[in-house]
Amino acid sequence: MPPQSRSLSPLLATTALALAFCLPCANAAQWKWIGPGGVIQYSDQPPPAGIAAHDILQRPAAQSVAAPPPPAASTASGGPSAAASQAQTALERKIAEKKQAERKSKEDAQRLQQAIQAQQMQQNCLQAQRQLQLIDSGQRIAQLDAQGNRYFLSDSQRAAQRAQALALIAQYCR
Repeated sequence: MPPQSRSLSPLLATTALALAFCLPCANAAQWKWIGPGGVIQYSDQPPPAGIAAHDILQRPAAQSVAAPPPPAASTASGGPSAAASQAQTALERKIAEKKQAERKSKEDAQRLQQAIQAQQMQQNCLQAQRQLQLIDSGQRIAQLDAQGNRYFLSDSQRAAQRAQALALIAQYCR
Protein backbone atom coordinates (compact mmCIF):
# COMPACT_ATOMS: atom_id res chain seq x y z
CA MET A 1 0.00 0.00 0.00
CA PRO A 2 1.34 3.45 -0.83
CA PRO A 3 1.89 5.77 2.14
CA GLN A 4 -0.65 8.24 0.81
CA SER A 5 -3.57 5.79 1.13
CA ARG A 6 -2.73 5.07 4.77
CA SER A 7 -3.09 8.73 5.67
CA LEU A 8 -6.45 8.92 3.87
CA SER A 9 -7.89 5.98 5.76
CA PRO A 10 -8.24 7.82 9.12
CA LEU A 11 -9.55 10.85 7.24
CA LEU A 12 -12.16 8.71 5.49
CA ALA A 13 -13.12 7.07 8.76
CA THR A 14 -13.53 10.44 10.45
CA THR A 15 -15.58 11.76 7.53
CA ALA A 16 -17.80 8.67 7.52
CA LEU A 17 -18.32 8.99 11.26
CA ALA A 18 -19.22 12.69 10.94
CA LEU A 19 -21.63 11.86 8.13
CA ALA A 20 -23.25 9.14 10.23
CA PHE A 21 -23.94 11.71 12.95
CA CYS A 22 -25.29 14.26 10.50
CA LEU A 23 -27.75 11.94 8.76
CA PRO A 24 -30.05 11.54 11.79
CA CYS A 25 -30.10 15.34 12.08
CA ALA A 26 -31.62 15.65 8.61
CA ASN A 27 -34.16 12.93 9.39
CA ALA A 28 -35.10 14.57 12.69
CA ALA A 29 -36.31 17.68 10.84
CA GLN A 30 -40.06 17.65 10.38
CA TRP A 31 -40.31 19.95 7.35
CA LYS A 32 -38.52 19.54 4.01
CA TRP A 33 -38.97 21.87 1.05
CA ILE A 34 -37.29 23.14 -2.08
CA GLY A 35 -36.06 26.63 -1.41
CA PRO A 36 -34.95 29.41 -3.71
CA GLY A 37 -32.47 28.24 -6.32
CA GLY A 38 -33.61 24.59 -6.01
CA VAL A 39 -31.84 23.99 -2.68
CA ILE A 40 -33.52 21.40 -0.43
CA GLN A 41 -33.96 22.76 3.09
CA TYR A 42 -34.84 21.02 6.38
CA SER A 43 -36.35 22.61 9.48
CA ASP A 44 -38.53 21.96 12.48
CA GLN A 45 -40.43 25.15 11.56
CA PRO A 46 -42.86 25.49 8.61
CA PRO A 47 -41.36 26.95 5.43
CA PRO A 48 -41.61 30.69 4.76
CA ALA A 49 -44.85 32.01 3.30
CA GLY A 50 -43.31 32.46 -0.16
CA ILE A 51 -42.79 28.69 -0.66
CA ALA A 52 -45.44 27.08 -2.89
CA ALA A 53 -47.25 24.01 -1.53
CA HIS A 54 -45.95 21.77 -4.34
CA ASP A 55 -42.38 22.64 -3.26
CA ILE A 56 -43.02 21.27 0.25
CA LEU A 57 -41.67 17.72 0.17
CA GLN A 58 -42.29 16.62 3.76
CA ARG A 59 -44.54 17.75 6.60
CA PRO A 60 -44.54 16.69 10.27
CA ALA A 61 -45.96 13.22 10.87
CA ALA A 62 -48.29 14.31 13.70
CA GLN A 63 -48.82 18.02 13.28
CA SER A 64 -50.79 19.53 16.14
CA VAL A 65 -54.04 21.37 15.44
CA ALA A 66 -52.62 24.58 16.96
CA ALA A 67 -49.64 24.69 14.56
CA PRO A 68 -49.88 27.20 11.74
CA PRO A 69 -51.25 25.72 8.53
CA PRO A 70 -48.92 25.24 5.58
CA PRO A 71 -49.01 27.95 2.92
CA ALA A 72 -51.94 27.83 0.48
CA ALA A 73 -51.52 25.44 -2.44
CA SER A 74 -51.82 26.67 -5.99
CA THR A 75 -54.60 24.98 -7.94
CA ALA A 76 -52.33 24.53 -10.96
CA SER A 77 -50.36 21.77 -9.25
CA GLY A 78 -51.92 18.39 -9.49
CA GLY A 79 -48.84 16.27 -8.90
CA PRO A 80 -48.09 13.67 -6.24
CA SER A 81 -47.07 16.29 -3.66
CA ALA A 82 -50.56 17.85 -3.92
CA ALA A 83 -52.14 14.44 -3.27
CA ALA A 84 -49.85 13.90 -0.29
CA SER A 85 -50.80 17.35 1.00
CA GLN A 86 -54.52 16.53 0.71
CA ALA A 87 -54.01 13.18 2.44
CA GLN A 88 -52.11 14.92 5.24
CA THR A 89 -54.86 17.51 5.78
CA ALA A 90 -57.51 14.77 5.72
CA LEU A 91 -55.55 12.93 8.42
CA GLU A 92 -55.27 16.12 10.45
CA ARG A 93 -59.03 16.66 10.16
CA LYS A 94 -59.73 13.10 11.31
CA ILE A 95 -57.43 13.53 14.31
CA ALA A 96 -59.08 16.84 15.20
CA GLU A 97 -62.56 15.29 14.85
CA LYS A 98 -61.55 12.37 17.08
CA LYS A 99 -60.17 14.73 19.74
CA GLN A 100 -63.34 16.82 19.58
CA ALA A 101 -65.52 13.69 19.90
CA GLU A 102 -63.50 12.55 22.95
CA ARG A 103 -63.81 15.99 24.54
CA LYS A 104 -67.58 16.02 23.88
CA SER A 105 -67.90 12.53 25.35
CA LYS A 106 -66.09 13.63 28.53
CA GLU A 107 -68.28 16.73 28.81
CA ASP A 108 -71.43 14.63 28.35
CA ALA A 109 -70.26 12.22 31.05
CA GLN A 110 -69.61 15.14 33.42
CA ARG A 111 -73.05 16.61 32.71
CA LEU A 112 -74.68 13.23 33.35
CA GLN A 113 -72.77 12.86 36.64
CA GLN A 114 -73.81 16.37 37.70
CA ALA A 115 -77.45 15.63 36.83
CA ILE A 116 -77.35 12.43 38.91
CA GLN A 117 -75.83 14.32 41.85
CA ALA A 118 -78.44 17.08 41.56
CA GLN A 119 -81.26 14.51 41.54
CA GLN A 120 -79.78 12.75 44.59
CA MET A 121 -79.50 16.05 46.46
CA GLN A 122 -83.13 16.86 45.62
CA GLN A 123 -84.27 13.48 46.95
CA ASN A 124 -82.24 13.95 50.14
CA CYS A 125 -83.74 17.42 50.55
CA LEU A 126 -87.31 16.11 50.24
CA GLN A 127 -86.61 13.29 52.70
CA ALA A 128 -85.14 15.69 55.28
CA GLN A 129 -88.12 18.06 54.87
CA ARG A 130 -90.56 15.17 55.44
CA GLN A 131 -88.62 14.12 58.52
CA LEU A 132 -88.82 17.68 59.89
CA GLN A 133 -92.57 17.81 59.18
CA LEU A 134 -93.06 14.53 61.08
CA ILE A 135 -91.05 15.78 64.06
CA ASP A 136 -92.92 19.13 64.10
CA SER A 137 -96.34 17.43 63.77
CA GLY A 138 -96.44 16.64 67.48
CA GLN A 139 -97.15 12.94 66.97
CA ARG A 140 -95.35 10.50 69.18
CA ILE A 141 -92.42 8.92 67.36
CA ALA A 142 -91.49 5.34 68.15
CA GLN A 143 -88.14 3.66 67.43
CA LEU A 144 -86.56 0.30 68.15
CA ASP A 145 -83.60 -0.16 70.47
CA ALA A 146 -80.70 -2.63 69.99
CA GLN A 147 -82.71 -5.51 71.49
CA GLY A 148 -85.68 -4.84 69.21
CA ASN A 149 -87.84 -3.24 71.91
CA ARG A 150 -90.03 -0.33 70.92
CA TYR A 151 -89.65 3.00 72.72
CA PHE A 152 -90.93 6.57 72.20
CA LEU A 153 -88.64 9.56 71.71
CA SER A 154 -88.28 11.90 74.66
CA ASP A 155 -88.43 15.66 74.23
CA SER A 156 -84.61 15.94 74.22
CA GLN A 157 -84.32 13.12 71.63
CA ARG A 158 -87.00 14.83 69.52
CA ALA A 159 -85.03 18.13 69.70
CA ALA A 160 -81.84 16.33 68.64
CA GLN A 161 -83.70 14.71 65.71
CA ARG A 162 -85.10 18.12 64.74
CA ALA A 163 -81.62 19.71 64.80
CA GLN A 164 -80.30 16.85 62.66
CA ALA A 165 -83.15 17.30 60.13
CA LEU A 166 -82.46 21.06 59.95
CA ALA A 167 -78.76 20.38 59.31
CA LEU A 168 -79.67 17.97 56.50
CA ILE A 169 -82.04 20.55 55.00
CA ALA A 170 -79.28 23.17 55.10
CA GLN A 171 -76.91 20.73 53.40
CA TYR A 172 -79.18 19.36 50.65
CA CYS A 173 -81.78 22.10 50.00
CA ARG A 174 -79.90 24.87 48.25
